[in-house]
Amino acid sequence: MALEIAWFVCPMKRLNPGELEPVRYCAMDDFTDQIWADNGWPQGNVPESPDFWDETEILGDKALVKVRAETTTLATISGTVGFFTIPTRYVLLADNLSDMTAGERNQIQNAILSLGYTQGEIDAAMGNSLTLWRTKTLDDLLSIIASRRLKPRYNQPTDTIVCDGPVQPVKSHRSVAAKVV
Repeated sequence: MALEIAWFVCPMKRLNPGELEPVRYCAMDDFTDQIWADNGWPQGNVPESPDFWDETEILGDKALVKVRAETTTLATISGTVGFFTIPTRYVLLADNLSDMTAGERNQIQNAILSLGYTQGEIDAAMGNSLTLWRTKTLDDLLSIIASRRLKPRYNQPTDTIVCDGPVQPVKSHRSVAAKVV
């Protein structure tokens, strides 16, 4: 069993379409049974708070998630529509981005922009060139991704959950990192 760790950005989903009061959950939960099994816990026999994955909600109706699972499970998660994988060689917050490629930087930057952050915010945190990004760490990168979220609200006429409320604090990405080891 080859357990690895990976970071993902994944969607929040609605648990109960058509029901009031709607409930949202992190889409990583769709993989919980497999993640638990990978970590040696049979379905239905899982501890109250397993430390196999943890998340913090972020902008864009998404979550930043750290997962410990078998490489095959991580590959399945990576291939899921709506999920974005941070390059898997960056696991520890202290990991330096010195070997990041231009393609990886562009993908990550576009993903951050799609969440609702501005180019100015990205440049202020990471720099405006690949050379500057390569001087940063995974901690620096996750700090921008997990800096805030917007409060969700239920829009009854459209039966949707909309994230357009006031800025809300998020659980620290450092807390997420510390929980899943």
